[in-house]
Amino acid sequence: MISIHILIAMLLILGAVLVPLVYFKKTKHISLLVFLLGGVGFYLSSQVLENILHRIVLQPQADGTIALRMENPWLYVLYTVAAAAIFEETGRWVIFYWLQKKRPLTFGDGVAYGLGHGGIEALFVGIVSLLNLWVIAQVVTQGNAQMLAQIPQAVIDNVRSMSAGSIYLLALERILAILIQILLTFWVWKAVKEKAPVYFLAALGLHALIDLAPSLAQVGFLPPLAVEALLLVEVVALVFLTKKILKVYLKERSNHGDQSNT
Repeated sequence: MISIHILIAMLLILGAVLVPLVYFKKTKHISLLVFLLGGVGFYLSSQVLENILHRIVLQPQADGTIALRMENPWLYVLYTVAAAAIFEETGRWVIFYWLQKKRPLTFGDGVAYGLGHGGIEALFVGIVSLLNLWVIAQVVTQGNAQMLAQIPQAVIDNVRSMSAGSIYLLALERILAILIQILLTFWVWKAVKEKAPVYFLAALGLHALIDLAPSLAQVGFLPPLAVEALLLVEVVALVFLTKKILKVYLKERSNHGDQSNT
């Protein structure tokens, strides 16, 4: 039965990327190229460059264990939140800086890049993880002894103990992460567009702060429900702060909309 909930969660995450993409493409004519650049930016900064650093610094073992996480969890948390913030926000800055050289940045570029960045992250972190979970759940349900023998017992126990609620919490976390990536994108967008490095530094700090709760959960310092609750609070706060720094641009778009309707 859990397999059905996993599939629904995957569809919810996929919809959280595709529905806004289609909507903003049709109504605001956002650039698909910038959307793709957002995906490339996330992949290169997070999945390639950041992972290279992780292999050097964390030296994960074949079974996934990391000595630093067990021996000094606070240092591990500090390292992971700092690395994610620096690599991802720098990736945004590089691409927006390059794009600004080609043409003026538009408001839609922030939306498109954020959707691309958040969408590819949702694919790698959310959908791929859920797909692996679905495969294991199928094996557990079918009770294939030969295949079960190849899966660590801890993983099997984890799948058996999972509830529908925990699956949907994972989906909620990924959907919130997409929104967070769009909002954070606008801080770097503003930094490049206005040549104001303070907004880039703010993006670094905000990114690290938002990643703090999930990192604390990784070392067992926070339960999953607390992480989701904190993420909700952080999203609300980030929406408020982002609206404040984009006040001028939002007002301009509103005025253009009013003029087009007259």
